[in-house]
Amino acid sequence: MRTRRAPALVRIVAIFGTVLVCLSGCRVTSSHPSAMRWLFLPAGRPSVLILVTNPDSALTMRAAGGLAMSSARPGERLLILSFQDGAVLASSQAPPSPSMQVAEPPVALPPHPTSYQGARHLQAVRRYQKTLLGDMASLRRLQQEELTAWANSVVAAAGAKAVLQSARSASISADLSAAASDLFSLRQAGLSFGAAIVIAIMGVDQTIVPFAPTLPSGLQSASVVVDNFPGDIDEQAAWQSSLMQGGAARVAVLTPATDDQLVPVVREGLDGAVTDVLTSVLFAAGQYKLELGALPQMRRLLYLLTVSYPGATVAINGYTDDLPTPGGNQRLSQLRAQEVEEWLIARGVAAGRLQAFGYGETDPVAPNTPDGQPLNRRVVVVIDPTTTAGAG
Repeated sequence: MRTRRAPALVRIVAIFGTVLVCLSGCRVTSSHPSAMRWLFLPAGRPSVLILVTNPDSALTMRAAGGLAMSSARPGERLLILSFQDGAVLASSQAPPSPSMQVAEPPVALPPHPTSYQGARHLQAVRRYQKTLLGDMASLRRLQQEELTAWANSVVAAAGAKAVLQSARSASISADLSAAASDLFSLRQAGLSFGAAIVIAIMGVDQTIVPFAPTLPSGLQSASVVVDNFPGDIDEQAAWQSSLMQGGAARVAVLTPATDDQLVPVVREGLDGAVTDVLTSVLFAAGQYKLELGALPQMRRLLYLLTVSYPGATVAINGYTDDLPTPGGNQRLSQLRAQEVEEWLIARGVAAGRLQAFGYGETDPVAPNTPDGQPLNRRVVVVIDPTTTAGAG
C-alpha cells in the first residue's frame, strides 16, 4: 500500500510546487515592502554670498534680508558685513539638502513575461512614479522651509548686532578687505576653492559714491553686484572699472531703475557659469592684438581653464566701443575673441572646448564716452563648469 501511495504523494507535492511558482511569478512586479532607499535632491555648486550693507538703514537691512532669503541654497555660506569698517554682523552656513527614505522601484520583469505580469508591472511602475513625484515635491517644500528659517535667523542675528555697532566712517574698500579676510579663514577651515562667490553691496549713499572701491586679491573671480546705485553714469563707470581691474569675474552696477534685477543677478552668480571679463588692458582702440599688459589676466584665465575647470566648455565673446573701424566693429570684435581663443589653444587648451563669437558694439557695459569706451573694448569669457567637451 505504501508503494502505491508514494507516486500520488509525489504528484501532489509537484502540483503544489507548480502553483507556488506561478503565484510568485505573478508577484515579481511588486516592490519589497521592507526595501527602502534614500532620496536626495540634486546637489548644487558650493557658494558664498557676502552682503555688504548699511546697518543704520532699516530699509537696506530689510532689502538685505529679502535677498538672503530669495537666494538661499543648501550649504551656502552667508556673510553679512557692515559698512562700518567691515564689522561682521552675521556668518552662517545653510543646512544641507534634506533627504528622505522612499520605497525601492518595482523589480524587473522575468524573461518572457505573461501579459498578466506585464500589465501588473506597468501598474506598479505608474504607482511608483506617482509616489516618487509626490516625495520629490515634499522634499523640495521641506528644503525651502529649512532654508527660509535659516535665512530668517541669520538676518535677525545681523539686525540685533547692527544695533550694537558704533557709528564709524563708511569704507567699501575696508569692508571688502574684511570680507577677503573672512573668506580666507573659511577656506582654511575647508571651504572649497571652487565655490561661487557673489558680493552684493547694498545701501550705497552719495557720500560713498565718489570713492570707487578696489577689490582685494582674496576676492578675485568673485561676482560683484552693487544695488540701487545713486551715482551718475560716469560714477557707475568708475566703480565698474575699479572692480574689474581688481579681478572681479563680473560687475553689475544696478540703478534704481534696474533694481528688480538684483535677485536674478545674484542667483545667476551663485548657481551658474563663471564669467571672466578681460577689460581695457587687453585692447587699444581699433586693435585686436593682445598687449603685454594683458598677460596677467590671460594667465589667470589659463589657470581657470586648466586647473579649476579642466573639462568645462568656454564661450569667448568679443565686444567693441562705438567708434567706427575699417571692416566694421562686428569683425573687430570677432578678431578679438579669436585672438584670445588662439592664445589659449597655443598653451594647451583643447580647441573643442572653445567657441569664439563677435558682438560688435552691442551690449556696452559703460557709456561710450572717453572714460567709458575702454571698458567696452573687452572680451567676456563665460566658463560653463556644468558641461564638458572632448579633447578635440
